Amino acid sequence: MGAQGKTKSTNADFLRYALKRTWMAAGASEEHGNAVADALMLGIRQGKLNQGLGVYEAIDIMHQSGLLDINAEPEVVGEGDTWASIDGKRSSGYWTLTKMANMAIEKAKKHGIAIVFGHNHNDAGSFGAYTWMASKAGCVALTSNNSVPMCSPLGGMSNTISVPPFDGIGPAGDKPPVWMSTKLCEWYDADTAQAVLQGTKLKGDYVIDPETGELSNDLAPYAQPIEGYGRVYNQSAFQQLSNPRVYMLNLFNELLSGIINPGGIITPEVPSLGDIVDKKADGTSVGGSYFICIDPSVFGPLGDVLAKSDRFAQAIEDSPARPGQRKPGMPGARGYESIIKDEEIVEVLDSHWEPFFKTQAGRYGLSEESLRAEWEAQRNK
Repeated sequence: MGAQGKTKSTNADFLRYALKRTWMAAGASEEHGNAVADALMLGIRQGKLNQGLGVYEAIDIMHQSGLLDINAEPEVVGEGDTWASIDGKRSSGYWTLTKMANMAIEKAKKHGIAIVFGHNHNDAGSFGAYTWMASKAGCVALTSNNSVPMCSPLGGMSNTISVPPFDGIGPAGDKPPVWMSTKLCEWYDADTAQAVLQGTKLKGDYVIDPETGELSNDLAPYAQPIEGYGRVYNQSAFQQLSNPRVYMLNLFNELLSGIINPGGIITPEVPSLGDIVDKKADGTSVGGSYFICIDPSVFGPLGDVLAKSDRFAQAIEDSPARPGQRKPGMPGARGYESIIKDEEIVEVLDSHWEPFFKTQAGRYGLSEESLRAEWEAQRNK
């Protein structure tokens, strides 16, 4: 994980409008545009700077490479009472995961538990967007996907395993829920961009020199910028994981996303970022995904679950802080409050702002100024 870079404050509703408008200008349907904009905005509200505005670039680069079919709608290709498999049809992961989440929630409401697999789709951004859908429905969710290979097995020197999100949540009453919104790696390509553009360093020696195997915390010497992008960077270095616990979780996640998934592709067989940039890839940037949903109200009163969750959160908050440390709280509580309050102002990274408006929106004759004028006009109707 890298240090935080310089940020910019902006109106959340304007940013959502700009994201949806730009993706629809690229050819997306309104439903697809809503899926992308809603998921990106939830990641932004969570405070996940590298999973907000800049991560739009991950689907843009696939679209520009001809590896994302913006008009294809994800389709159910296998189904039972408590499971389903969805073929993303090379669409975005945003649309695919939104459909997966809705389907898993619906099945869990009937049967208590369900799993929906996805495959043949591209990046889906912050997976907190999809678990949050389940929490709002009074459910528990666990979801992830695998990715382009961008990490070494523990002790290795090769891009063999994925850099996956890992998101789980439960329902809650008045307190923040138990929400695990993290990643099973140490850095993304976004951290490479931040190392170059804002001089940030990683918080540990997780960068493997591809020649010597020596470790460092600086990605900048290995950066390979991609013209027109401020978040998606390639790099020649390999990634070192911090400990065996992260390594085991990463591999277990591969079991769910790629190995048991009926349409899944394992990470070593997913195109690399370098192959995508060099136009050598012929597959999507994700090999497989899953969404597990549990409805606790099927097994007992939901009110009891909400009350216990709130008491648990209160006990965490009541724990005294160690000297020099922040008071304990529920992970993600600040982002949760922003979501609940629908706060007007959000933060994005400076380095992601210009590439989006100049390159991604600019490609369709749009600009920050024109999008803002459109947004203000539709607000005043």
